[in-house]
Formats: sequence, structure tokens, C-alpha cells
Amino acid sequence: MHVDASRPRMRAAVPVRVASRGRHAARKVSYHHGRRFFAMAVLAAIAVLLLVFQYQFRDLEAAAAAQVYGAVTPTLAAPGAPIVWFGLGSPGAFGLVITPDCSSALLIAPLCVLGIGLAIPRKLMLRRVCAGLAVAAVLLVTGNLARIGLIAVMIRLYGIGTGYQLGHLVLGSLLSVVCIALSLTVLTLIITGRGVRSAARRLLHGRRVAV
Repeated sequence: MHVDASRPRMRAAVPVRVASRGRHAARKVSYHHGRRFFAMAVLAAIAVLLLVFQYQFRDLEAAAAAQVYGAVTPTLAAPGAPIVWFGLGSPGAFGLVITPDCSSALLIAPLCVLGIGLAIPRKLMLRRVCAGLAVAAVLLVTGNLARIGLIAVMIRLYGIGTGYQLGHLVLGSLLSVVCIALSLTVLTLIITGRGVRSAARRLLHGRRVAV
């Protein structure tokens, strides 16, 4: 009697456990989907805000450039305008206007769109995608600030005409291409994690790393 009564109980316990696991898995999948949709919405909002408030963003870039290069030369950001003045107080003072084409917002907005596409596949870790986008955006902003400084140096050395053409069209464009390529490479390495891990393992084991 004891054996016969215990069998139905054991059989009834199995479906309950399976059902609880199914509900837990469903909640977990729904949670991950919610995180991805939230991240995609944030990236879309950032891209739209950069386009709508691009003038204010360029104003911030001018202020950041004035702070960075103010330690080297007298520099001032024009109040309420995306203009950086270099060499104030000297006969060769000049101002650089940060136009929409020369702003890093023009590069970060497409980067956000790329991030939305990268957040769709479930195989890619959302945390790595967000970290890679953040690092890539910092590299783009830093490269654009370096480009502004490069143009200023060329103008100081070769004058407004030749120096601006050389710094803006030639060297500045080359620097922008290098920064874009570097940011995309770092983004890929962070998302995949393979390049960083393999290089670290080789260094730890004393192996040669091809550069």
C-alpha cells in the first residue's frame, strides 16, 4: 500500500518542476528582450538629439577645444557660438568655426544607428555592444579635437590660406579617416572579445604578437 500510494505523487511532481522552469526561462527571455529594446531606444534618442541640437553640441566642442588648448596658447570659445579663437592678444589671432560637417556629432549619430543594428542579434552581448559604442564615441570626439588643434597649428605655421587648406583638407581629413578606422576596429574587438583575449593570452605566455 505504501509503494502504490507514493507513485502518483512522484509522477505529479515532475510536470510541476518542468512548468516552473518554463516560466523562469520565459521571464528571462522577456527580460533580455526588454533590455535590448531599451538600449535601442536610447541609441535612437541620442542620434535624434545630436541632429536636433547639433548647434549646442558644436558649442560644447568649441568650449572643450578652448579648455584643452588653453594650456598651450591663449584660447577662448566664443559665447553662444561654435567658434574657437586662437592666439588672442597677438597680431596673428584667428578663429575657427566648427561647422556641422566638421563636428563629431556627424560621426556619432551614424555610430548610434550602427549600435541599433548590433543590438538586434541575440548572439552579441548587449553589455559589450554598449561598451564598444562608448569607447568608439570617445575616440571620435578626441580625434575631432585633435583635428581642430592640427588645423590651428597649420594656420599658425603657413598662414590662413595655405595653412587652412593643408590642415583642413589634407592632414585633417587623413586624421579623421584614421580615427574612424580606429574607432570601428576597437568597437569590433570589444564586441567580439576575441582579439583582446587572444592578444592577452599570447603576451602572458611570452609569445610574439603580430602587429
